[in-house]
Amino acid sequence: MHEKARITLLSVVCVVAVGLGFGIPAAKGTMFQLPAELQAGSDTAVQDPISGKKVVTDKHDNVAKKRGETAGLVDEHDGKTYFTFEVLSAKTVSSCTPRVGVGMLKPENGYFLVVDVKASMAASISQQVGGSSVDIFMPVIAEAFSVLSPTGKIQREVASAAAFGCLTEKELAPPLISPGEKLRGKVVLDVPFDDGRVVFDPEENGGWSWPLGE
Repeated sequence: MHEKARITLLSVVCVVAVGLGFGIPAAKGTMFQLPAELQAGSDTAVQDPISGKKVVTDKHDNVAKKRGETAGLVDEHDGKTYFTFEVLSAKTVSSCTPRVGVGMLKPENGYFLVVDVKASMAASISQQVGGSSVDIFMPVIAEAFSVLSPTGKIQREVASAAAFGCLTEKELAPPLISPGEKLRGKVVLDVPFDDGRVVFDPEENGGWSWPLGE
């Protein structure tokens, strides 16, 4: 059931990616693009449309954020932010409390990484993309994340059965966010190292990264 849900989430997110991510004309001729920061090469300094700061992408096209900095998708024509995302903390632990059953769960890859996130999506995004609000959402599940080692090595396989079983429903972030919604909660990853950066990049074509820690 979990695997089936994953396929559904990752396929439907393409609705958002097409409308916001690749500059394909949406309804009423509106052209949406990712923020300029995500289109830059690894050696190109550009301006973050939210903070106004100069940024440089890494070799995986991820924009490095400091703890407390918000990422987002912005319409370059009117400057409006339609989606925001922030990692509040990313803490490695050696075990976790199971959602069901007794006994602590152990990671399969070395460490559990408990990522505390918050996100928002504007209600008006469905009008701009040209789709029903029922069909537009962004996944906030383990498969939407990856991790970077201190040397820049990327690990995209960060989901596991053990991580999926961690924490209570109340503690966990909802698996997706839709137009007009805000969320706050935790996502548990299963990772091979306890230092580096956590990346939110659902399409694996360039996202944002935050340092591990609290």
